[in-house]
Amino acid sequence: MSTQPEMDDNVAEMKGSLQLGGGAQFWAYISPQNNTEQAVTKWQVTIEQADGNWTGTITSDNPQQQLKTPNLSGLFNVKVTGSGPKMPQKQLTPQSGSKPNIGCNSNCAAMVGIVATPDGTGANYWTVWDALCSRGES
Repeated sequence: MSTQPEMDDNVAEMKGSLQLGGGAQFWAYISPQNNTEQAVTKWQVTIEQADGNWTGTITSDNPQQQLKTPNLSGLFNVKVTGSGPKMPQKQLTPQSGSKPNIGCNSNCAAMVGIVATPDGTGANYWTVWDALCSRGES
């Protein structure tokens, strides 16, 4: 994938700013592929505990925001919406090969990435389960 070096840089940057442990954590990543930042100018990523009552949201208004659950781990539902100059507001679907939800342990952080289609009229998302983890549960 052509975005791998950029994604590795993003993961390294996040690793330096995350305090892992004490609950599953999440962040959003806007791919440089297909000029996603210009194609998807408004977006929202909502993470919801699959069998509980915790919900958190990251938006394009605060893209560096990190969500942290209160000592939760497990499976979380993901809902991503986006819009842009050539794309009306819509719910995005997972990229081929990616799961529609995300798993995260309480000592880890997981990532939801957004990438525009080549023509900028659509976008998809992907999930990286347990993208970064500390060595033990805390």
